[in-house]
Amino acid sequence: MRSDRKGGGQHLRVRQGTQVFANGLANSLPQGIIHLNTPVKAVTQRKQHEVYVQANEVTVSARKIVTTVPSPALKDISFAPPLPPSKSAWIQSSGYGFYTKAMMEFRSPFWIEKGCCGLVQSFVGPASVVRDTSSPSDSKHVLTCFMAGDPGRTWAAKSAGEREESLIVQLQQLFGVTDLRKDFLKMYAYDWADDQWSGWGCPCASLTPGVISTFGADALRQPWHDVHFAGTETAGEWKGYMEGACRSGERVAAEVIHSFGPILAAKL
Repeated sequence: MRSDRKGGGQHLRVRQGTQVFANGLANSLPQGIIHLNTPVKAVTQRKQHEVYVQANEVTVSARKIVTTVPSPALKDISFAPPLPPSKSAWIQSSGYGFYTKAMMEFRSPFWIEKGCCGLVQSFVGPASVVRDTSSPSDSKHVLTCFMAGDPGRTWAAKSAGEREESLIVQLQQLFGVTDLRKDFLKMYAYDWADDQWSGWGCPCASLTPGVISTFGADALRQPWHDVHFAGTETAGEWKGYMEGACRSGERVAAEVIHSFGPILAAKL
């Protein structure tokens, strides 16, 4: 999972950015199908294959619902009938530790010029992990810094300028360089801890002790009538990665097709 080599979790990146997938899928659908900025508040199942989703002033009816919402964010959605105790306990027990990242772009790959690969693990901080996420063919030279735990919280409380400076100082110390500021271009940062729609964190929620041993490892991914649960958090393999998200999508698609049984098979 940590490997940069072929087959490893860090081997491949999307050159155009991961939103290219969402935009591509959206562009393939008819106009008006997708509702943006419309947070779901309630899901009501009245009878088999009759589900209603309430999102502000919009109500959508469907035969099936697939949610990819992270479990901490599911706390803000009401379900009728209520979710089973096993699923409710999982959702209420899930949460994130502190985790955020900043992408530091430089004019040149100074770490490679010094014979380094760019991978760092630090127990001092502010960045606990640093990775080379450059795109050489685009002349983009980037070190992505991951801040976690108490050092991350301390870093996040600083002003934007102080955050930037503290990472430059740390990188200078780690790679044994001076005056790194002259090679620095820009910092790109996003605070997942401030993102309500991710459930106030990233990349994958953890559970309080006893939930899995009590309810089983499949408690979250099991469907509830006509509501199906996908997303990287529900993956059996590569949980927390895009690979896990894709695998969960394949699993849920198979679940939905199977649940319709002969009716759907006949139409196909």
